[in-house]
Amino acid sequence: MRIKVAAIALASVFAVGGGAFGQAQLESFPQGTTTMTFRIVAEDVSEPQALELQVIAHADGIYTVRMMLEASGTADQLSTFGLVFGAAGLLYGGGQDVSLAALQTLMDQRARLQEGQEYALPGGGSFTNVASVTIAGVRCIEGTIVDPRSPDAKTTVAFSLSHPVYTVPRVLVERRRDGRWETVFSLELVGYTFVAG
Repeated sequence: MRIKVAAIALASVFAVGGGAFGQAQLESFPQGTTTMTFRIVAEDVSEPQALELQVIAHADGIYTVRMMLEASGTADQLSTFGLVFGAAGLLYGGGQDVSLAALQTLMDQRARLQEGQEYALPGGGSFTNVASVTIAGVRCIEGTIVDPRSPDAKTTVAFSLSHPVYTVPRVLVERRRDGRWETVFSLELVGYTFVAG
């Protein structure tokens, strides 16, 4: 089965409390409950998957992080479900090597990224087509990671600017097949709510 996972998404989702690749530090979340709902599509799973992340910031400085993942498919499609959302596949996104150093650099510098600019990335490649976008009410900066060593693969990623989001709000992994770009994996924020507590 060719389900491969975008390193950006998984590394971010499984980062806990400021570990590597968590887009927002837990301290960034205001006191209360922040709920982020994502839609995940992988080319070899027939139904979209739903991921809900919830960060509860308690008054005493304690945080609770909840994750609920739901997927539907055939037994064969779901046989790798645990691998898709486990540690396996963290280094690849739809068959494309994604530089983790480059991703961390982009996350760290996201407030400095400017629309219409292109940025060279550590380890080669560039971050291009940079634009401001709004995803589920969250203002973001988005661009595409391209690497001349992998001309038939590209990864588009958005970073949150206006709200704390535990992982990146959007990842789109594409591969060129028969001269056409096809999406092989996507993760997108589709809902964002905050309830003060």
